[in-house]
Amino acid sequence: MADENVIVTELDNGTIEALNEEEQKGFNLLSISEKDTPKQIVEKIMGFVDDILSANKKKNELEELAITFGATWGKMVEKEYNWAWKNIDFGDGNAQLFLLSPREYYCCNPIFFMNKILQRKNIGLDGNNDNTVLLLFNMIDGIEKQKPSKKYQVIS
Repeated sequence: MADENVIVTELDNGTIEALNEEEQKGFNLLSISEKDTPKQIVEKIMGFVDDILSANKKKNELEELAITFGATWGKMVEKEYNWAWKNIDFGDGNAQLFLLSPREYYCCNPIFFMNKILQRKNIGLDGNNDNTVLLLFNMIDGIEKQKPSKKYQVIS
């Protein structure tokens, strides 16, 4: 079931620290309260992303926001669904940050996902850019009941 070419490794301390800093930036931008649930925080992220999409931001600003909100969204998936940040190399020698589901069936690269939305490249069937921040979060609930043919299926 597993793909022998896939290499999964733990994050180093520097990467963990950087993710924590980005999450904190996101919490500050969103005015997160301790009472907010992960879903409420994801709803705030979605609203903030909508606001960003209606503003004229430069590409480098969008990339920075993608890192911040990718890390923050990822933290909510971690808290709500018990997914874990890992480095995943799909056999090309290029390990990237992913969230990995508990049974390792599915993974998601939240920073890439957020960047795709912010760069207006998350095109839906209607040909428009879709802000699917909340949709993907909700779809993760119970996803591992659907066992794929092999592990590490990328979702976003």
